[in-house]
Amino acid sequence: MPIKKKRNTGPIILVAATLMAFLLAFPVYSAAAQEEDSGAVTVTAGPHLVRVVPVNTNLAAGFIQLALYVTDANTGEIVPHATVIVKADNEGENYEGWAYALNSPADPGKYDLRLNLGSTGDWVINVDVTSPLGQGGGSAMTFTVPSVNRYTQGSLVFFGVFAVMMLGVAYLFWSVKRQNRRRREAAQSVSQE
Repeated sequence: MPIKKKRNTGPIILVAATLMAFLLAFPVYSAAAQEEDSGAVTVTAGPHLVRVVPVNTNLAAGFIQLALYVTDANTGEIVPHATVIVKADNEGENYEGWAYALNSPADPGKYDLRLNLGSTGDWVINVDVTSPLGQGGGSAMTFTVPSVNRYTQGSLVFFGVFAVMMLGVAYLFWSVKRQNRRRREAAQSVSQE
């Protein structure tokens, strides 16, 4: 019976494990990097410092997602059990909305919030924080929701393609009608002969 050599799979397993660790760590790093560099604003809300970070904004659709980091203004320690209310005011359209920012046990100092801004114009985002340290609030940032253009280049292309299709249908209808008329005339001339 021949003796089989055992393959050394150690380097393959090491490369696979390194690759898996990289792939698992990369999305976490990219989300953290996105929160760090996207126009964060720090607001003093009474005894609290609140860092407001826009995580995801789609202002054309009136959608924003914020991450709020609440710390003690004196010590810099995180404040895990705070009530964080975010108010959005659009004075031009006379609209006002508010929502609670929620935190999770996994990251007690981070409060997440999603808002849908219901109209166009400038929306002022205000933060109100209540905790065992006290209560306070302040204005954080302003978002401008643009008015939606009804006719864009994409819609012009759509209307152009639709017009070409309708012309094609009209041409087919006309050519079938012409062909049927020619057949009738040919049939009548044959029957007359």
